[in-house]
Amino acid sequence: MKAVMKALMRSGGRRPAAAEGGGPDAAGTAGGPQKDPLEPIEAAVTAVCTLGVLVLTLWAVLAVFVDGVGFYLPDRVCVTDPATSGSGTPTDGMFGAGPDVEVVAQPTFCFDGSTGQRALFIAATQLALLWHVGALVMAWLLIRRARKHGPFTRRTVRGLTLLGWYLAGGAVGLHLIQGLAYGTLISYATDYWGYARLLDPTQVRWWPIFIGLGLLTFARLIQLATDMREDLEGVV
Repeated sequence: MKAVMKALMRSGGRRPAAAEGGGPDAAGTAGGPQKDPLEPIEAAVTAVCTLGVLVLTLWAVLAVFVDGVGFYLPDRVCVTDPATSGSGTPTDGMFGAGPDVEVVAQPTFCFDGSTGQRALFIAATQLALLWHVGALVMAWLLIRRARKHGPFTRRTVRGLTLLGWYLAGGAVGLHLIQGLAYGTLISYATDYWGYARLLDPTQVRWWPIFIGLGLLTFARLIQLATDMREDLEGVV
């Protein structure tokens, strides 16, 4: 690429048409105005963030004027062990199963937990929500940074890398934390080992892991494009 640019400059000293225009829209003048590549994802993230703010605002207003709305510690803790199931004639009759139909049920353990156990239950159930909110905020900030400084910049590369690690590493960390929290509560309610959730692959959030790895790969590609753009600017 450097050799091509030097040959063009030696032959006539003329820059490519995109560089002569002095702006990113110059390359799209022949075929009409360029479309913003960040517009689809920006619109989606903005819509989700706006909806979340409206829901939180409505919840805050209802918490002031309506009884029973707001943060609270439940009186009872109820946890389900996905690794345990049972069946039998009493279970079939309880759910009104027809002839030759077997009902397989998973037990849910409910007990009057202490304040610490109830706080652990709330933390385990609400941690996923906070993690999703953090991902949306990071994506929104990344889009704004890319709109301000350009997509092929080192700022964008750092933002993509950070978001990728947040999604991939956060999904693994969330699985471990929730598995340990639920295991602690189940082990208290029963007399068997309650940490089987940690070894259950169906309880892992796989899509954020693959999306995070994809963002890390995309960040490397953007890094290569950024290096090429800086080399071209240095040559021109």
